[in-house]
Amino acid sequence: MTYNMKPLGCDPARIKGMSERMIISHYENNYGGAVPILALDMYEHSYHIDYGAKAADYVGVFMTAINWPAVRRVYDGVRP
Repeated sequence: MTYNMKPLGCDPARIKGMSERMIISHYENNYGGAVPILALDMYEHSYHIDYGAKAADYVGVFMTAINWPAVRRVYDGVRP
């Protein structure tokens, strides 16, 4: 079965604190074919391009970049 990856749902150049290179790389190589879930990849490969060993900084930036009202709307829409 052929799967066409959907376009990235954000403008990676506008994510503060994460490089466009890192976001596009992860989307195209790891998560672009995945389905409706919010996950934070904590393997070192996910943050070392921008943060080296500073995993906590990566987590903070990730959490700040989330549009929490949008997450809530989606969650409420699929909740039984």
